[in-house]
Amino acid sequence: MKTEVFVRAIGFLVVASATCLAEQQLGLPDVIIGDPNDPSADELAPPLSQEELDAAARQEPPPEDDVTGTSDGITTSGFFQGDIVVPSRDHLYQIIQGSPEAQASAVNDPKLKWPNAVVPYVISASFSAQERAVIAGAVLDLHRQTCIRFTPRGEHHTDYVHILSGEGCSSSVGRIGGVQVVSLGYGCLYHGIVLHEFMHALGFWHEQSRADRDKYVWVNWRNIEKDMKYNFEKKSNRLTTDLGLTYDYGSVMHYGAYAFAVDRNVATVIPRKPGVTIGQRRRLSEMDVEGINRLYQCNLSQPTPTPTPGPTSETCSDDHKSCWKWVERGLCTSNPYVSRTCRKSCQTCGSSGCGDQHQYCNEWAASGECTKNPDYMKVTCRLSCGLCSG
Repeated sequence: MKTEVFVRAIGFLVVASATCLAEQQLGLPDVIIGDPNDPSADELAPPLSQEELDAAARQEPPPEDDVTGTSDGITTSGFFQGDIVVPSRDHLYQIIQGSPEAQASAVNDPKLKWPNAVVPYVISASFSAQERAVIAGAVLDLHRQTCIRFTPRGEHHTDYVHILSGEGCSSSVGRIGGVQVVSLGYGCLYHGIVLHEFMHALGFWHEQSRADRDKYVWVNWRNIEKDMKYNFEKKSNRLTTDLGLTYDYGSVMHYGAYAFAVDRNVATVIPRKPGVTIGQRRRLSEMDVEGINRLYQCNLSQPTPTPTPGPTSETCSDDHKSCWKWVERGLCTSNPYVSRTCRKSCQTCGSSGCGDQHQYCNEWAASGECTKNPDYMKVTCRLSCGLCSG
């Protein structure tokens, strides 16, 4: 028995030594390992209200954010490929080695997809009203053009996104399990950058990581910062699929022309097709939308089903554990979500106007969300869930 344990220990040391030697030979890049943002210490704000989404719908199209030039928060945050969270050095080593598991995306690993295209989320209280409006605009775009639905996290949601004002712009790729941070720090609160990070969370890598990218762009390796060349490695065909879509110069997931440049006046990524622009951060491209809808098998032409009857009684209560904080901050009058969610503390019990606060309430109720996601539905979809008295 002792001999067997000794042999196992020697074997472990040999493997560990070989791994260390391989890491030294590979020269692993100096990137942020793990997530420096601590969501457990963050104070939460109310979820985005329907009023905020409606206000975003009334806004003019977002301006052409000039992040395709020398400055882009996506490539300056210090994470792998600029903004992708890598959980450990072992994981980074596996990525550099080309491990299928380490480089998986929701495109080739169904476990990384969000079930039923529903993304539960919480949002930090550190965002200003203007910043929340930018985030609401990105959520609205996804709701309008795809079947993805961001829904406030309920107690039964173990996997969820925490939208945090953290260090730079960053996200994991796909659903990783438990709480995962989408960081929107300094330089990240642009419409297209928020969409970019949300698409990472939905399971997408960068566009120029495609296996066929060299047919469409030329990478100027001589002008890339020495320690940043790893950011331009391609994925092999066995690691990802293009979902049947051609290369998308206009994708919100594409690097800008000057990403990681030594000389900021000379491009590092040059399209082989003349007259196209890469690195836009304004909106989802047509193929971004198509890619999401194909990945999540969206059928947007499906008719809205008839709502399922729900409970018929109405009680006066607070439906969120942070109600007392929100009331102290005076949000009962300024945030309609709080006045509906914290009816007891805000003293809005018995007020008129019971109804649905979201256009998809009927559909959600029909799919059983009144029971599966009661924390959100009993506030936002009271009529469809049968909670309005009379």
